[in-house]
Amino acid sequence: MRDAEKPFLDHLEDLRGLILKCAGAIGVGAAIGVTGIGQVMEVLRWPLRQAQGESGLAAPNTLLALQVTDPMTVTLQIGLGAGILLSLPLVLYFVGEYLLPALEPRERKLLVPAFLTGALLFLLGSAFCYFFVLPQALAFFQNFNRWLGLETSWTMASYTDFVLQMLVGFGLSFELPLIMVILAGLGILERDAVAAHRRHAVVVLLVLAACVTPTSDPFNLALMFLPLYGLFELGLVGMGWLGRKPVLARPTRLS
Repeated sequence: MRDAEKPFLDHLEDLRGLILKCAGAIGVGAAIGVTGIGQVMEVLRWPLRQAQGESGLAAPNTLLALQVTDPMTVTLQIGLGAGILLSLPLVLYFVGEYLLPALEPRERKLLVPAFLTGALLFLLGSAFCYFFVLPQALAFFQNFNRWLGLETSWTMASYTDFVLQMLVGFGLSFELPLIMVILAGLGILERDAVAAHRRHAVVVLLVLAACVTPTSDPFNLALMFLPLYGLFELGLVGMGWLGRKPVLARPTRLS
């Protein structure tokens, strides 16, 4: 049985508490990220060092700070990104705590595995981007600049912005199989119907990849689309494994 329904103002108060707790957790994570900004910058530079090795550059390029406020802007940007990553488990816990009273008992049993799976998929997507996609993408741009006869010198702000957007974009894109399985469990999607419209799904995935990648070049678009399509097929496998009976569907109540 569900918990007794609360008045609308009580729900707003609970939502306010959720936002404050999530903001507090992200703030603490951001403070930790800013405190260790030197180590974080070294971590962010690793894909660039790998790309410089692959592109045949003898010495590492220096990230430039062209604006007076660039170091402060980058520090805050990195701190916020680190805060979101570090506080992700707590934020998911707070969101789950807020949603629990509105769910059926069997839905509550699936909530924790769903959140844990979502966090794991996000980390896997970010790791895939960090260790594979970013070095390849940066090496491609450096080699393209050399082919055009240009010297590669990136600003610190543009580089960190590109890296953080790619990491978050790939982390979110890896949630696709979980979303498909959840929608199938709720009875909103059917596996056969989704598979029958695979061609339309390809177009949607191309648009999604174009929206997630910070640049619109075909190389980065392909780096995002190919794993995204693989995740789509993995989601179809998960939907098939789930079966036709929606495990999250609420039982029909007779009036």
